[in-house]
Amino acid sequence: MHARFEPLPAPTRSQEAHDTAQALREHPDQWAHIETLGNLNRATNLAYRIRTGRHSAFRPAGAFDATARLADDGTANVYACHISANERDS
Repeated sequence: MHARFEPLPAPTRSQEAHDTAQALREHPDQWAHIETLGNLNRATNLAYRIRTGRHSAFRPAGAFDATARLADDGTANVYACHISANERDS
């Protein structure tokens, strides 16, 4: 074991998630398929993280809606949309 002193690397984020969130912002109130995952539990968890803003790309909380749907092959699809300010205020 050895000590090598060097600057700490910058934290990285998933650019793909940020790009997806930006695309949704550019098309408010339109649903889009954003991900296919191996099972409904994982897809539901991601949808929850998007809705609540726990996924940093989809903040502030409440700015996005998301849902998961089971596919015929057993995988699950995640759909999301950016909620326009007019819709959030009503």
